[in-house]
Amino acid sequence: MINENKVKSALKLGKTVIGSEASRFGITDLVHIFAQAGFDFIFIDMEHTTFNLETVAQMIQVSRLLDITPIVRVPDAKYHLVAKVTDIGAQGIMIPRVNTPKQVEEIVSWLRYPPDGIRGYAQTSHQTNYKSLSAEDFIAAIEKETLLLIQIERKVALDHLDEMLSIPGIDVAVLGIMDLSVDLGIPGQINHPLMTQSIEKIVSVSQKYGISSGIIAGDLEFVADWGRKGMSFLSYATGERILFDAAAKSVQQLRISIKPPEDL
Repeated sequence: MINENKVKSALKLGKTVIGSEASRFGITDLVHIFAQAGFDFIFIDMEHTTFNLETVAQMIQVSRLLDITPIVRVPDAKYHLVAKVTDIGAQGIMIPRVNTPKQVEEIVSWLRYPPDGIRGYAQTSHQTNYKSLSAEDFIAAIEKETLLLIQIERKVALDHLDEMLSIPGIDVAVLGIMDLSVDLGIPGQINHPLMTQSIEKIVSVSQKYGISSGIIAGDLEFVADWGRKGMSFLSYATGERILFDAAAKSVQQLRISIKPPEDL
């Protein structure tokens, strides 16, 4: 059977989903930790990492077994990159640097089978959990359960946002905050008025077309704030960042606890 995409289902109901990124630790233990912690999804990055397809496949399969939705960001908007990760069971595909309506139309076609798209047919055990489905049932289930996320990372994308998000097939418009800040000439200034204006536009245009909006950032309060302001796909930090913060906090607490009273 095809796994239900619980993140996609939740977003359609207007709920907020939270997760974190795998960007340095390409290990299945991280999937276990994220699932046990209660994250809704694990965001596996192939754009800025050294992860190969075998590593990603293992993480995807463990995610599916643990019922945490595996979302993979491919390195670029290319059909063969998307096809490979969908065939190994990714339930969500994130595409970086989507800037024009033409790009959106092409990307949507990659996730749909003829006559509505150009996706090549391959019923793999990674997708069906080793069950056999009729071609008709398989196609219907895969198209229903695959989540498509596009990243808004350039000013030109903001300029075309209304046209882009009006095209059926997109589930989430995700802000690429650092890339967008660089392109806007305010690198790293996530609270700059120009950035705030841009984020508000992504939220409002997404809502106009019944699409979820999302954010990926390492500032917990910033992510939470935009969750309160209408974004419903929230990806906080990375596995190594969360580990570092927890380790630093533990060290600080231990140092304080073992100091003699006169040293406090």
